[in-house]
Amino acid sequence: MVSDKPITPVLLAFVSALLWGIWWIPIRRIEAMGLDGAWGSVAMNAGALAVGVVWLVLARNPPRIGAKSLTGAALVGVAVATYSVAFTMGDVIRVVLLFYLAPAWSKIIEWAFLKRGWHWSATLTITASLAGAYLVLGGRLSLSAVTVGDALAVLSGMSWAVGATLIFTDGRASPVALSCASALSAILIGLGFILLGQGTAFSGSANWTGGMTGAVFGVIYVLPVLVLTLWAAQRLSPAVITFLLTAEILSGVISAALLLDEPFGWMQAGGAALILMAAMAEVVAGTVKRQA
Repeated sequence: MVSDKPITPVLLAFVSALLWGIWWIPIRRIEAMGLDGAWGSVAMNAGALAVGVVWLVLARNPPRIGAKSLTGAALVGVAVATYSVAFTMGDVIRVVLLFYLAPAWSKIIEWAFLKRGWHWSATLTITASLAGAYLVLGGRLSLSAVTVGDALAVLSGMSWAVGATLIFTDGRASPVALSCASALSAILIGLGFILLGQGTAFSGSANWTGGMTGAVFGVIYVLPVLVLTLWAAQRLSPAVITFLLTAEILSGVISAALLLDEPFGWMQAGGAALILMAAMAEVVAGTVKRQA
């Protein structure tokens, strides 16, 4: 049983962030095995869903998931699917960094829907996030600088921000039930990509070996990451958990820089620094408020 001590969700969010950062490794691995496009996401989430459902049946506990939490979990599934597919269509470093426009969306959501005040930290978060994205995209504002992978990464961050907010504001549903809902949503989104994207990079190709490998990754990797993240999302505000999840930038960018031949110059480094600054604004603001 997971402890409810105040530090526990913080630590678990940080650990899950490090794991989210290397999400690209199983995606690229099964892609190399011939499971490309959205098929990798479908296979991984199918494995996670199957074991999650078995867990719920054996536990004999009611899912305890309300409509708002269910919607939030479904949006997290959208984030998972678009994030996974983005890795097959773009540079890992760009995808990871552009996802982290999420702190900006979280601040806007907290202000507009949770009725929290607009402080200097919110302005700093949005300004630094957009400036960081500008650098990550190579200092160009043209739509031609935005790839399909970039767009999916931004959509993933937006979906995560909204989904986390709904989960946070709707009590404590079962994290495993939330994870199953997210995995099912991700599967449906992935299948939608495949069906609607016939003949494009979205549909890709599939084979039995890659599918089984993806399902195994779903069991040993995707399901634990989802459960840890969603459990923490129930206990931490959207902006705070999004900040903690920026540890993903460290594991994602460092692992990609070491293992892949992707460009990582001063503009990408500057963009990463600005995006981290955007996320840290929430913590700095909270510290100043407590001291005051």
